[in-house]
This record gives sequence, C-alpha cells and structure tokens, in this order.
Amino acid sequence: MGQFFELLPLEERIQQYREMADSTFIKAKRTDNPILRDEYMNMAINWHTLAQQLEAGIPDPESSPTIVHARDKDSEPPRPD
Repeated sequence: MGQFFELLPLEERIQQYREMADSTFIKAKRTDNPILRDEYMNMAINWHTLAQQLEAGIPDPESSPTIVHARDKDSEPPRPD
C-alpha cells in the first residue's frame, strides 16, 4: 500500500483505520475460505482496535518516537574482557 498513516493528523488516521477495518471485514464476509475469513476478521479487529485506542488517547505505536539513549560523553567506552 505504501501509506504512512503516522503522517496523517489524528482524526484522519482514526478514519483511515476505521476504513481499513471496514474493508477487511467486507473481505471476510465475501470469502468462502474459512482460513482467509479468520485472517481478515483478525485484521479488521486489529484496525478497529487501533482506532479505538487513538480515540481513547493511547499513543499510536506507528507514530511513537523512538527513544535513543546517548552515552554520557564523560564515560569511558566499555572494555573488552
């Protein structure tokens, strides 16, 4: 898909997640393959859960900043044993 949901404003991201949930739910309803149906349903549930979490104020794991710990400049590098 190549979409970067984390770049969207919050309300648009929630809407996109809901649309993804709807789309995968429709695919689950249309397939006769029980394995695919289960996979699509799991995907739909996960998209829906992401939307609910954002609405509840829980940070989106896709947009959470990565914490990089810088080494203290006064410390010595580790010595090999």
